[in-house]
Amino acid sequence: MNWGNITVTIIVVVFTQNILVASDKNYKDKGYVGKVWFSEKTTWIDEEYGNEITKWTSDKYRSWPLYFNVESFVDDNNVIIYSNRSGATNLFLLNLVDGTMTQMTNETKDISGKTWYIRKYKTIWYEVDNCIHSLNTETFENRIVMREDSMKIESFTITADNKYLVFATNKNPDFSENCSTGPYAVFRYDLKDGNIKQITPDYGFIISHVQANPTDVNIISYAWQHRYRKESNGIVGNTPIRIWWVNINGTDGGPVVPQEFGIHRTHEFWTYDGKRIGYSARYKFGEKKGKQFLGSCSPDGSDNFMFEVPVGPAHSQIYKDNRHWVADQNNGMILTMWTFDRDKILNEEKLFRHNSSWNDQPSHPHPHFSPEGTKIIFGTDRTGTPCVYTVKINMQN
Repeated sequence: MNWGNITVTIIVVVFTQNILVASDKNYKDKGYVGKVWFSEKTTWIDEEYGNEITKWTSDKYRSWPLYFNVESFVDDNNVIIYSNRSGATNLFLLNLVDGTMTQMTNETKDISGKTWYIRKYKTIWYEVDNCIHSLNTETFENRIVMREDSMKIESFTITADNKYLVFATNKNPDFSENCSTGPYAVFRYDLKDGNIKQITPDYGFIISHVQANPTDVNIISYAWQHRYRKESNGIVGNTPIRIWWVNINGTDGGPVVPQEFGIHRTHEFWTYDGKRIGYSARYKFGEKKGKQFLGSCSPDGSDNFMFEVPVGPAHSQIYKDNRHWVADQNNGMILTMWTFDRDKILNEEKLFRHNSSWNDQPSHPHPHFSPEGTKIIFGTDRTGTPCVYTVKINMQN
């Protein structure tokens, strides 16, 4: 079907594959869906902070967690990760008891960092080679639900009722990303009948970090995405208003305001109950220049609070009790958990000095709380290779 300059092909393909189990000894590095890879875990007590650390993947392969704002735990003991151990970047289910990894996909081209997971539907959606796939995390049934014909998806999400795929795209893709300012817009795509509708106005800035509210099917957040000079020769620099929202029908939305003068928000995410947006922030100019914060506001931007901590552009996540917050501090090198009550810090616990290089997404920590709050998964390339780690935590504070 055609929508202006955008063409979307509705396609549903089911991949049927034999689900087998094999040892690395027999199959070496060849991968296929259902293959169980041997455990590579090592566990120790960290000398600096005294916490139990487990490294789950070896330096032989590049492995890393999903992006911090995407749910990744199937249950308390199983989590979805990326790894290139089968050749291209694929999805694996890591068992956090015995350390085995079950291969969930067998793509020959790298799966991108664009994923969305809803535990209720036992489904993770991912992008590879201009296609959006849905993957059942129990049966590994794999379907192509949308193929992109004339556009590049900048970011996508799935509404909490599994009805719409919502995505941002550049409607003017013939121009180089280095000089094109779009227009960019957010669209919804009906997963049942393939109908597509633009739900935001055309904007002359890059739209990314599209996130469906986890409980309210009507609210979508997205970001006015900044670019760093090292990534682009075109429009670069900080954004005046980072966080935006739109309802699913496209009848209301706009910037999440107020955003205080001089502040740059980034790495926004929804709390588990869908009632608030969390973010990290730092002042780039003005009287508070250099100060850094973690902050939270209601979906319309009201009822905003922040507490000052040296987090920089940290990845962060709030546990479902809305009392514990994990992020990276001290220039992004120390994974830390805060117990908080709105803008008051009740306790700070440094968990692990991960010393990530922060060179690319696989090296970024991307912390996730486990469902029962017993551990935090994160990634780092502290040994020279991106690997997956956990730290055991105690939420009694």
